[in-house]
Amino acid sequence: MARSRLIAALAAIAMVAAACGGAITTPETTTTTLSRPATTSPASPSTSESLAGSETIRAQIDELIIEAQQIRGLEFFEPVDVVLLNDADYQARLNQIFAEDLAEEDVDAANAALRLLGVIEPDQDFRQMVETLYSAGTAGFYRPKTGELVVRVIGDELGPYSKSTVLHELFHALQDQHFDLLDRLEDLDGDDAYVAQAIIEGDSRLREFTYVQSLSTGDRAKYMAEIGTLIAELDTTALEALPGYILDSFQSLYDDGLAFHQSIGLDAVDDQFIDPPESSEQLLDPEKYRRDEQPREVVLPELELPGYEIWFDATAGQKDLELLLAEAIDPDKAEEASAGWGGDANRIYNAGDRDAVYVLSYLGDSKRDAEELEEAFAVFIDKMVADQAYTLLTRDADHVLLIIASDPSLGPELAAAFS
Repeated sequence: MARSRLIAALAAIAMVAAACGGAITTPETTTTTLSRPATTSPASPSTSESLAGSETIRAQIDELIIEAQQIRGLEFFEPVDVVLLNDADYQARLNQIFAEDLAEEDVDAANAALRLLGVIEPDQDFRQMVETLYSAGTAGFYRPKTGELVVRVIGDELGPYSKSTVLHELFHALQDQHFDLLDRLEDLDGDDAYVAQAIIEGDSRLREFTYVQSLSTGDRAKYMAEIGTLIAELDTTALEALPGYILDSFQSLYDDGLAFHQSIGLDAVDDQFIDPPESSEQLLDPEKYRRDEQPREVVLPELELPGYEIWFDATAGQKDLELLLAEAIDPDKAEEASAGWGGDANRIYNAGDRDAVYVLSYLGDSKRDAEELEEAFAVFIDKMVADQAYTLLTRDADHVLLIIASDPSLGPELAAAFS
């Protein structure tokens, strides 16, 4: 199971993800969201009967398998198991995956960390949010672990948008058969996991756009109408109630990955699966990628806290800090404050779903960059963190140290260890 940060998990969607500086296990899938949109087989006899026109849809998917290979310029080494599900069965399959992949201890740790940071309220639950995100926000997914491509089917044939969904996931299947990045993702943490997921999702989205751009004027109109119908039938109220940090991070992998691939160029996409950018800083600023600006190493001292476990211990990264700060300040200012990132070490301790400790040791590219981050986190603490929590925010030249603990009695020990 990959242990990365809250942003990576929530945003992603791709394999076992995790996030915000914290590690969260989420369903091991790559998905197509409703904001973007081999051989085939029914999921089961009962599911097949519930899908009117499923034979027609499977014939369409067989054609899409050929088209996916042409668009991506890669061939399938082995058949793809495409499973067609109606809404009810799609939800049932997601619930099964949640039960298998969302470990209770990780859900508890996520709740403790997100509550400590003020991202969610004490009565909100991370598991419910992930289930809402996947259930209402996805139209299909590919599971590298099983090689299964699951499509949520509405109607008795695939319209242009549904076809783009199938293609998006077929591109993931091609990635899985030709590169090992989807497998390696399980061993990546924090910022590295975010970058890998962005490369994966950005590539599929780029190829999906190639298909959409090839549509006739009439089919583009049908494409937009199909999206409108899907959105109208969804309970978007539940999605809109999610914290901005969680909802925005869900989209960011697609946006950041797509923009990076467009900047670097189509001919270099395959190379990114073999040798991805070194950090989300490089991903967000391709010029830093081109000049190979390396992250500065930051190491936190060892510290054991009785009753606590280390839940996450890796790099948060520029993107994680940007989205976290955007909970408290204007998103443009959050982007500016995080843009001077030079390197960091991020650790989260947790004691069940009750208590957590967040530690961030950050190096800016310059003293001014560190000052901007310090100022941004001062506002974040004031707006987001409970008054009874322990907080320490210090800066020395280009270094910033941030400690937040739900149990204020830990303050002196934490300050002594990490200062």
